[in-house]
Amino acid sequence: MKSRRLYYFIFSFLIITTIACTIPIYFGEASEPEEKIVYVEITSTPVPTESSADETSNTATQDTSTSPTATVSVSLDGAWTIWQGSSEQLLSINFLQTGYEIVGNTATGNGNSLLFNGVISQDGSSVSGNWENTDGTSGSFAMYLDNNKTSFSGNLGGGVPFCGTRSGSTKPSPCIN
Repeated sequence: MKSRRLYYFIFSFLIITTIACTIPIYFGEASEPEEKIVYVEITSTPVPTESSADETSNTATQDTSTSPTATVSVSLDGAWTIWQGSSEQLLSINFLQTGYEIVGNTATGNGNSLLFNGVISQDGSSVSGNWENTDGTSGSFAMYLDNNKTSFSGNLGGGVPFCGTRSGSTKPSPCIN
């Protein structure tokens, strides 16, 4: 009888120990909120020209594993000062250029931010694309670069002023184009 009690005691002890080791123990510590990291992938696709289209049609087989990188005649990478909206609000933005595509994100100062996604024209004189605001609004934009590529006049949606400069250049006048 004593051996049976000992057997039940050992068996119960092993089961309780096993269960206790698998249950997480919380000591009332507040867990830290998870940090949310957002990654933006920027990809670009070269725009075929007429001469490259003719060469492609004359080729029986084509290796599509790698595509040639288009040469862009302008670099818009880096810090810019922009004025946007009917009040021509002054903002700072960094454009990131990959091939003919640019992306820029700026805080508007009211807790929102603007994201610009655009494509540079083949001749490098303009950029067109779309903008999105974290307040839920969005639309199109156009940038018309000056000859030195240090400033632009443009518009948001066709009728709202949008212009910018870099390297300490002066604000374009008029801001809208």
